[in-house]
Amino acid sequence: MATTSPAVVATVRPAGARRPARRTAPVAHPARAARAAPAARTVPVAAIALTALFAGAPACADHTPGMQAAIVDDRRGDGLHGISPATRLPMPALDLTGTDGLAFHLRARTAGLVTLLYFGYTHCPDVCPTTMADLAAALGALDPVVRGQVRVVFVSTDPARDTPAVLASWLHHFDPGFGFYGLTGPFARIQATARTLGVDVPPPTARADGAMTQNHGADVLAFGRDGYLALRYPPGTQITDYIHDLPVLVRAGAPR
Repeated sequence: MATTSPAVVATVRPAGARRPARRTAPVAHPARAARAAPAARTVPVAAIALTALFAGAPACADHTPGMQAAIVDDRRGDGLHGISPATRLPMPALDLTGTDGLAFHLRARTAGLVTLLYFGYTHCPDVCPTTMADLAAALGALDPVVRGQVRVVFVSTDPARDTPAVLASWLHHFDPGFGFYGLTGPFARIQATARTLGVDVPPPTARADGAMTQNHGADVLAFGRDGYLALRYPPGTQITDYIHDLPVLVRAGAPR
């Protein structure tokens, strides 16, 4: 079973996806927890509904390589809650197709914005829908000015089934207009790009019963306004962690 938000199921963390132990106790930040509460009560319902919809389907699993955290006495020196990437990588120059069926140039369309990049697929029964619901809940708790500087980009790892129309319908469950982009295109191009970012995306495989299954890295990749990878968030990251970090990322860095 892939790791998901504790709001939906109990967290089961793969050995390769590490994060500071302090994140398992968000009650240490009551102010941020209070801010997250309104959105968290509503948006994750979509994740629960989708999980029920796909009940019985094979779960996707997180195969993300272990990440390097910048921790000082169990706390990051800069106060951020995400995990520092081992290498500072630029936003990929990836050209795919958006939900409107038109060409989408990832680097150009996200220039000057904080971008949360995620690789997943719409038939995923667990980690993908709950991650999108958590991001929507976090964005809903932000000041609108901050929220306007953040975009979520969902890149399909199952493009054969995730057509632009399918992506648009699926993302509609989570995005009330915050700015979620869904992208699809040639699998080889998506896989190669994901690998440059340290995300494992093997092709979907068919089981004996005909059901399709796919294991994939499930980190949320946060790119700063300068166009470089700033933080990684493994599965099970708390909504309050996003709420804390996103305003900091919006204030930091210069647009490309």
